[in-house]
Amino acid sequence: MIFSKSAKYLIIGLLIILNFIIRIPSVPHEIGNDSFAIHILANSISVFGYAKWWFNLLSVFGMYPYSECSAVPFILSGISQCTGIDMEHTIWLYCVIIGLFSAFTAYLLAGIIWNNDIFKFLIAFLYSLSPGILTFSTWDATARGLFMVLLPLFTYLLLKIRASMKYIILIFILSILLMATHHYFYMTFPIFFSLAILTILYKLKGYVKFKIPNNFVSIAVVIMFLCMFSVPFFTGMFIEGSRYAELHIMLENNIRYTGILIFLTVPGLMYLSLKYNKRFEEIFLLLTLLFLTIFLYIQTYTHYFIIIFSCILISIALTNISRTKRKRKYAFSIIIIMLFMFITFSGFYQHWRTHKGKVTAGQWYMDEEEYAGALWMKDNIDMNRRVVGNDNWLSKRMFAISRVPSLLEDVSCIWLVYGFAKIEDTPIVKNSPLSTSFYMDNPYVIDTRKFVLAGSYVVWLNNVDISKGKGIIQKFNFSYAIENQNIGKNRFIQSLYREKNSIYDNGKVRIWCLD
Repeated sequence: MIFSKSAKYLIIGLLIILNFIIRIPSVPHEIGNDSFAIHILANSISVFGYAKWWFNLLSVFGMYPYSECSAVPFILSGISQCTGIDMEHTIWLYCVIIGLFSAFTAYLLAGIIWNNDIFKFLIAFLYSLSPGILTFSTWDATARGLFMVLLPLFTYLLLKIRASMKYIILIFILSILLMATHHYFYMTFPIFFSLAILTILYKLKGYVKFKIPNNFVSIAVVIMFLCMFSVPFFTGMFIEGSRYAELHIMLENNIRYTGILIFLTVPGLMYLSLKYNKRFEEIFLLLTLLFLTIFLYIQTYTHYFIIIFSCILISIALTNISRTKRKRKYAFSIIIIMLFMFITFSGFYQHWRTHKGKVTAGQWYMDEEEYAGALWMKDNIDMNRRVVGNDNWLSKRMFAISRVPSLLEDVSCIWLVYGFAKIEDTPIVKNSPLSTSFYMDNPYVIDTRKFVLAGSYVVWLNNVDISKGKGIIQKFNFSYAIENQNIGKNRFIQSLYREKNSIYDNGKVRIWCLD
């Protein structure tokens, strides 16, 4: 079905408005965990004028010790310096932009798969408003968001190679950008592989003297999907615990981040698998999904990467409903109801359960007390001083806003940038390209058998009183300690009550002078 220009403009306009409205935050400040680490790194680029974690070409891509993927920190720093907007609101602006952009990249990809306006607008709607995309494009500067937004564009350009080889240059540039954005780039290999195999098969098609029956191909595709899905279940590959628990977690994660309409991926996949006279793009989609199926059991990453492909299958199912000739108005009513359910589910996770409802473990955003404490530090503590805290999340958030260096437990790149660690003092070993560690942990890693990571000292310090922790305080030259009063007092904090003075207290955040 082809819409008129006026209808297209109206739908695009409404989709943009809806995308903007749903991304208006319901919390007072920045959201997430990784976002604050990216925030700190973006601040460091603005302050120092360059990326202090670049010691090796692989550092650009976060593949060398003490490094991080560099694309998002540079984008944020660039926007902030060019506009004069503070970093926190730069992150909000950046997230709105990539959120809106996700609708257009999904629309482009949909057009090359099936030139049907209903199909294209459904994918743009479902992808840009899916809970997974909303999670990483609403005041959250995590690198996953940018990668997920660019993935449909990357797939679109790959498919355009058949029309013109000039797209290779664009693919090369975008590949470098994706590599510098997130390690998800490894998961694009099945997409490359699918295109290569299919292109070779189409080249050889003219030399084949016999024709394989369509029924055989369709049944074979269904069987292959079942086999690929079963391989990890029976071999334990990519499964960390119980195989049955893993199935439950997989289903839960995919519903949570793709949306409530994920059950339509099954009829969408069956339609593609059993369809006669499949086009190149449809076979490519099936082949890509086939290779990705075996990775569905990876808890941390796959359910985000797979969202665009799930939305394509859901859109195929909904588009087929719209093509019903009998009682067509009922078919469109069903589609509207389903889309309403979808956006309600997304809105529920976007604005209530994750934040306002506080059902999740830990507060997932920076509250006013934390922000006020960070502003006080920014105005009253020299940026050359160093801080330690009893709550890693609180320290990370306040570091991002105040720009006063705090030793964190979990972000090695920040240790290097702010002088808590030195690369020349760190033993580094190389992983073999034939090992899974090369791809899961990076080509080069720190040899922790011979070295104590800087973040470990924070944990140790919080388990001793100040008299026993003087060695650690002197080692890192800590001048202040941040206490989150809501999580209870450990031995270190308790000793501060006896021996040191509090210089700031707003009911949640208390700051102690260690000098």
